[in-house]
Amino acid sequence: MNELMQTPMFFYAVAFFLFLALVFLFGRKPALQWIDGEIAKISAELTAAAQLRAEAEAALADCKAKQARAENEAKMIVEMAKKEVEAMRKQAETDMANTLSRQQQLATERIHMAQAEAVASVRAAAISMGMELARKTLTENLSDADATKLIEQAISDIPALNKAKA
Repeated sequence: MNELMQTPMFFYAVAFFLFLALVFLFGRKPALQWIDGEIAKISAELTAAAQLRAEAEAALADCKAKQARAENEAKMIVEMAKKEVEAMRKQAETDMANTLSRQQQLATERIHMAQAEAVASVRAAAISMGMELARKTLTENLSDADATKLIEQAISDIPALNKAKA
């Protein structure tokens, strides 16, 4: 054993085992506390991650529901727009038919008015020509005595014409 005491390796080994014993006695508790603390941190992080995942899944479900509602609303809007377009088309057809009907009626009325004006113009021309022909015939074939007689008769007929107009 004497030889053993003289070798430095022995002292190194004793020091090493002594160091391990001291570490085991005094360092075990803090090391275990540190490990327990790390375990608790990891456990808390896992719990937080699980909560975040649950929140993310809930948010995803909410977004999917909102998307489904938005798609339904979009479909309803498209359907309403189609109905409104159809109603507007029908209204436009009705309005156009009414406008065409009014235009035809106005054209017919204009034609009738033009016909009436043409008839009146022809009548006026015929009366004018007839009066001119009568004046010409009377001036050429009527004697002074007959002319005086016709003038007196016309003057006497004036009061009767006034009563007839009234």
